[in-house]
Amino acid sequence: MFVVRGRLESVDWDAAVVSTSGSFQPREHWWPVLGLTGPVVQAPPGAGRVRSFPQAGQPVWLLNVASRISVQWLVEGMYEVLETIAAAGIQTGGSRVKPLVALPTFGVGLGGQGMVRGDVIKALIEAAMLCADKYDFDIAFVVANAADYAAYQSVRRGYLRNAGVPVHVQELSDKMQAGDVSLLLGAGVSIPAGLPTWDELLEEIRSDVLPAVSAEDFARLGVLDRAQLLSKSMEKDDLGKRVAELTGGGVEPSMAHCLLATLGVSKVVTTNYDSLYEKAFESAHGTDSIAVLPRGEITADRPWILKLHGDISDPSSIVLSRRDFVRYDAERRPLGSIVQSLMATGHLIVVGASMTDDNVLRLAHEVLALNERNNRQRSLGTVITLRNDTLRTALWRGDFDYVAASNADDDAIAARDLEILLDSVSILISVDAPYLLDTNYRGLLDGDEVKLADALRDASKIIGKLPSESRDRWRTLESVLIELGAKP
Repeated sequence: MFVVRGRLESVDWDAAVVSTSGSFQPREHWWPVLGLTGPVVQAPPGAGRVRSFPQAGQPVWLLNVASRISVQWLVEGMYEVLETIAAAGIQTGGSRVKPLVALPTFGVGLGGQGMVRGDVIKALIEAAMLCADKYDFDIAFVVANAADYAAYQSVRRGYLRNAGVPVHVQELSDKMQAGDVSLLLGAGVSIPAGLPTWDELLEEIRSDVLPAVSAEDFARLGVLDRAQLLSKSMEKDDLGKRVAELTGGGVEPSMAHCLLATLGVSKVVTTNYDSLYEKAFESAHGTDSIAVLPRGEITADRPWILKLHGDISDPSSIVLSRRDFVRYDAERRPLGSIVQSLMATGHLIVVGASMTDDNVLRLAHEVLALNERNNRQRSLGTVITLRNDTLRTALWRGDFDYVAASNADDDAIAARDLEILLDSVSILISVDAPYLLDTNYRGLLDGDEVKLADALRDASKIIGKLPSESRDRWRTLESVLIELGAKP
């Protein structure tokens, strides 16, 4: 079972559930999930609380959550809809090893249970864990509300700690919470979403541009030389345009994108051309919540992602051929300097990249050489790999730490294990608690916590009633209480 922040329509699921009233008329905010541009004229046929919605084009079920007022009613509905999905035998649409079923938080809107959100969240988690064990699919709650997301992770943190946190997960979480952490994302993050590998990308272009060259002969060239050959056989900038077409629209962010976007990292570098991370981030944090460099503007409080090798929104910027890489240092040195700054002053976590990219390697070795000249012995970051890589672990010992997400030989299983690793890390580092003083989440508090929350809410009310000259002295405390969920 996973939990991510975002909108249901911005996740690459294999089946989804949308909550409705007894009329089975989906409200407007669900229309993008269902592929609708207007209201449903007629409710889908069927009986009971669960109905299939074939107009969506993908497997979607509607669940009536509003006919009764109780948490148990919502849980029973969840059991019923997941049993229905299991009986339908859904298939994974991409490279996932198991289908992914995406769910909202049932009943906390017009379903009438918003006043007991904490009780609802706790009950849904318990039910989802049982169903995840019972059925051969994964379950993901997709949560738009920041307080809901924090509440989910708080409950799950207790389960994770009771089960025992793996050492490598705890160490990675500690690093993320300890200081200035940034991310470097490679192609391995986007491949599970259905995008091609470099080999597949170049082979597809070759089949169109150089059909007389056999796939076997073409594959004998190195990746950069293959791209260079294609570039020479096409008009100027056509290779970049073709790459943009093949890595562009029609694909939703993978679970890995969504999990990475919820980690709260404000500085991200990617060698990918696609915009899937940005899409996942904006789904989680709001439109225009992240700047895309080098074309975007940086502000102090705005996260950013640096497209190191180009961007599909500007095909001429795409770096792929050998000549592109040779020209790279002369034309884009400032971009490399940003990456080196992240390595030199913080901790760079590498996900989905095999540390074979010539540009990244050169940047890393220059920073290591600088550290050596100044007698600085420190790791530049952590590389998260799908499985153990003994040679590269030895090659980078002392320079980068290596963490293997899986022991599985199968890539699809290992990719799922990576998602589980990222999900576990997200649970441990999600320590903000904007729900604590919100009475709607009272059901998550125990014993003296309830009394403490009541007292702090009372304190917030007292501060709010102070005359302005006195209230100013209490602004810092008032801000903290509001961040914890007190009403201003």
